[in-house]
Amino acid sequence: MKDKGQLLIEVVLGLGLLVVILGILASFTSILFRSQRYQSFNQGIAISGFEKYRNALISIAQTDWSLLDNLTSTESYYVLATSTSWQIATGTEKIIIGNESYEFSFKISNYGTSTIKFVTTTAKYLDLIFEDYFLLPKLNVSY
Repeated sequence: MKDKGQLLIEVVLGLGLLVVILGILASFTSILFRSQRYQSFNQGIAISGFEKYRNALISIAQTDWSLLDNLTSTESYYVLATSTSWQIATGTEKIIIGNESYEFSFKISNYGTSTIKFVTTTAKYLDLIFEDYFLLPKLNVSY
């Protein structure tokens, strides 16, 4: 009778140990799949897109602040370069590099004052969305 009780305790401890090991393996597998999901995302493209938008909006803030004042905070916009300046259009900019397609856009709103804008720049790749935030001051440049 004593042996049966000891065997039962050994089985319960063995099952408990198996559950712990399976839990660790499941966590590791989950982390591995999540990291592979981000592996195909090219961070360099997102960072250069964020820099492009920041530089373009700073340039616009220096030359034509009223263009920024006319934007609504609910609409998505993107920037495009002309031969002489930056322009703002409604919607998203689609950039295709190889077989990868990225979408960039920004939203803008006042930051408690009419001389500072709060900008959210978004990079989208597949179902992944990355955002960059910055404050854009009204710059008075005199030449």
